[in-house]
Amino acid sequence: MRLNPILGLVMTILVMAAFGGCSRKAENLVGAGRVIRGPGGLGKTTQVAPIPDRDTHVEPGTADFGDLLIVGNDTLFSARTFMAVASWNVPSDTLPGFSLASVWVEIPRDTTFLEVGSVSFYLTGSSWDTTTVAWPGPALATLLGSATDARDAPTPFVIPLNPSVYDSMKRWMQAPATVPGFAMERPGQGLLAYKTGASRFRVAYTRTVSGVPTPDTLNTPITQDFYLHSPIAPAPAGTEAALILGGIYKAGLALHFPLDSVPAKVSIDEAALVLKQVAGPLFNPNSPDTLALVQVRRIRSPWAEGVTEKAPLGVDDATTASRLLRFSYSAADSTIRIPIPGGLVREWAATSSSNQGFYVTLVHRTDPRRKFLIGSRESGNPVTLHLTYTELPPGRF
Repeated sequence: MRLNPILGLVMTILVMAAFGGCSRKAENLVGAGRVIRGPGGLGKTTQVAPIPDRDTHVEPGTADFGDLLIVGNDTLFSARTFMAVASWNVPSDTLPGFSLASVWVEIPRDTTFLEVGSVSFYLTGSSWDTTTVAWPGPALATLLGSATDARDAPTPFVIPLNPSVYDSMKRWMQAPATVPGFAMERPGQGLLAYKTGASRFRVAYTRTVSGVPTPDTLNTPITQDFYLHSPIAPAPAGTEAALILGGIYKAGLALHFPLDSVPAKVSIDEAALVLKQVAGPLFNPNSPDTLALVQVRRIRSPWAEGVTEKAPLGVDDATTASRLLRFSYSAADSTIRIPIPGGLVREWAATSSSNQGFYVTLVHRTDPRRKFLIGSRESGNPVTLHLTYTELPPGRF
């Protein structure tokens, strides 16, 4: 009697798997069974949606080396920009007919924040190590100059410096390592933004060339720039009903899900991290949607809900998952679903000590102050990890 072709194919797969040492074990066998025999195939399929047993939001640190320089204050947030120069290009006062005209620092604007405000430029009291520098950074020592930034001017922002700075520049050119650094600060409320990597000191002067007074300008590029901001406030306690994602602090979510109920040897049919925006002042129907990239990374180090910064989490550099999506302020479209690799969930189910959870971040530049409130485990709309898995039938493998 001839075997049914479908049954024969199933038996062939099982025999080959046995001789091959079940190289991919449950994943391949169960997957093949479902393809051949349908959803009700080889084993029981289960759906679960655990909520976190730990969740909080943290900031990536108080030093920001991105593509934006921020100065100013916004309620509980304060920021200063710091700059350094590797080598100086300063005209010599021994040139024929030398006459100093003016000294200034030139900083290209970023139009992210449109407030008008005064900015002060300082020599700092000490230098810094970029691997450890944190808010508030080196003390502000000598005021070198200040100016009001009108923000609507098409040219770079210019801060005129005291003429005495030229004499300091000559000394700095001889020993650049002795220069601590520089800082920008805006007093009062409001934030201003500038571009990185293009600021410079400029010295305008006149010298005599072939008996003719000739104006000239020498430029010294600023080779390092970044901003420091105050720590996230209020500091997360781990008991908030809403977790902050994004915003001026660039807050990320630390999430840990218990997976003890998931058997070790199963086929993960589907895994997805589901974030739910919660109602609040951020649900403004008149606000435009935001196109943003949500990134999920693996946490490697043990952590408690009292953590406030990213560093102790030991987050992977590589992304585990990501999704480009449009964040909506409509309460009817407030769920964010991010697919997660099933292999990672299966690893965590098999070895619970390797499960330290996920770190979720939001990347967008349209409005750095835009943040979203995500329901915590203390809320009525907590984050969930949606899992569908199929077990191997007993006595078969």
